[in-house]
Amino acid sequence: MKDSPPTHRCDLVMKGGITSGVVYPRAVVGLSRKYRFENIGGTSAGAIAAAVTAAAEYGRASGGFTRVAALPQDLSKTLLEKFQPTPQLAPLFRLALAGLSGKPTAILRALLTGYPVAAAGAALPGAVIMVLAAAPHKPADWGFLVLGGLLVLAGLLIGPLLAARKQATRDLPEQDYGLCTGLTQPGYSGPALTDWLSATIDDVAGLGRGKGPLTIGQLRAEGINVQTVTTDITTHRPYALPMGNNLHAFHEDEFRRLFPGHVVDHMIACSSKVADEWGDASGKLHYFQSDDLPVVVLARMSLSFPGLISAVPLHRIDYTLVRLDGARKIRRCLFSDGGISSNFPVHFFDRFLPQTPTFGIALSEYDIARAKPGEEDQRITLPTTPDSAGRLLPTRPFGGLAGFVMAMFDSAKDWQDSLQAVLTGYRERIATVALKADEGGLNLQMPPETICRLTEFGEQAGRTFVEEFDLKEHRWRRFLTELPLIEDLLIEYARHWDSPEPGPGDLSYPALLDDAANRKAYALRTATHRKALLLRAERLAALGRALSADPMTASLAQALPLRRARLRVVANMDDEASRPATANNNSAQP
Repeated sequence: MKDSPPTHRCDLVMKGGITSGVVYPRAVVGLSRKYRFENIGGTSAGAIAAAVTAAAEYGRASGGFTRVAALPQDLSKTLLEKFQPTPQLAPLFRLALAGLSGKPTAILRALLTGYPVAAAGAALPGAVIMVLAAAPHKPADWGFLVLGGLLVLAGLLIGPLLAARKQATRDLPEQDYGLCTGLTQPGYSGPALTDWLSATIDDVAGLGRGKGPLTIGQLRAEGINVQTVTTDITTHRPYALPMGNNLHAFHEDEFRRLFPGHVVDHMIACSSKVADEWGDASGKLHYFQSDDLPVVVLARMSLSFPGLISAVPLHRIDYTLVRLDGARKIRRCLFSDGGISSNFPVHFFDRFLPQTPTFGIALSEYDIARAKPGEEDQRITLPTTPDSAGRLLPTRPFGGLAGFVMAMFDSAKDWQDSLQAVLTGYRERIATVALKADEGGLNLQMPPETICRLTEFGEQAGRTFVEEFDLKEHRWRRFLTELPLIEDLLIEYARHWDSPEPGPGDLSYPALLDDAANRKAYALRTATHRKALLLRAERLAALGRALSADPMTASLAQALPLRRARLRVVANMDDEASRPATANNNSAQP
């Protein structure tokens, strides 16, 4: 069945949330009936949805979104099976599942069945004491019997706990801090997460057997762009994928432990071995950046949830290690969950004065106190009224030390995304799905009916966008928000441009430009270049002076949205180098 062609265009960003990602399939199917997806992005579970959505857009003519609509039915039956621990770490995985259930009996059962040898060994001394105390040739020594019984019980608990601790501190790091690699493990009837995702992407894209993997190059050829977020915890920074630099390399053996063989084969065929300066003795390091990077790699590197799914290793030269040379400068970097640094990259694909919407689908905690009377079952919100942005940030109470630590962690990683999402010109394009404590997140054992309910919420979110989003209203609000910000920036620019030298021996900016031939970096040696740059600088300063001399009236400023943002220089997540826009390069983005 072929999907009908859309009548509008849009971009889409989806938030991370582990199993909460089951919300997304029917949301994107609903949007696809009206919109063609041009740019799709997400983090963690949102990255999976972004990859599948991009594949569906690529395979739209062959029924890509029809196949996406069928995914929830499969996931409702096999969600837990997607998370397959390696045999060595299976006991720790089962213990973690029992811990998430919060049931003491389940935790005790997981300890005893997962670590029977450790339990028996630790209980043995107590059992010996009990046997000796109950020897048939003398009266039973009840004191030693009780002591032995207590030691047996203590051993049955402490022995497995120590064995689990040893696995968590020794074996888990050896598997790059994840119980599951993502590849299918022995003893399972269905595919694990990465194998399933790889096959799903190719199937949704309409690629036949042996025609995959789907790559970012194939998507770009059709005008489709997909981006995800990952976090390099070795250099303490986020990256947008695909990367814009060529600093990293992947090791063939390491990637074969994380990705299907045909994916790694493709990467090797489309890449090259690192340069001699790396000093790679293994001969298995290949440059990671590639125009034909498989889409499944972008998703997998974003969903490496710490402790559950193994981080993805890449290698790079650390040029700051000036006392070392050759291979000793190579450092192994671990790329973990994108949600560590940006769980809802609402800034993706943003433009000044947008012509098409960038929809966002976010996830939040359900609280009946926020439900309007008669709408207690309403889980989808799409703010359309021009309320004060500060009033749209919900409070999130916590309790206990663990809650305090998690609240600090969430605040550190989410504050930028949270503030951006409530700004005028942003919030009215973000639909939020409220989930209860037993829905999504780390609830790997959700029953089928819960998963089906979440997919219905996604369908409602898609329908809400189609029925309630007003592009003209959105563009009007963005215009009213951005114009004053640009004015503020130009006024500040003119003021600093016209300021005299800041101190003895320093130069004003015009004088600095006139003296540009003497600069140590990026010196402008030709008078033509200096004159051209001075002209452009003066044009901007003239605008700033004119705006400063004719400021907005108080009544006009009062009629506009409150200024809760400012324009500033920020680093790109993807490190992509770019030049200012020219006549032949007019695609530079703010």
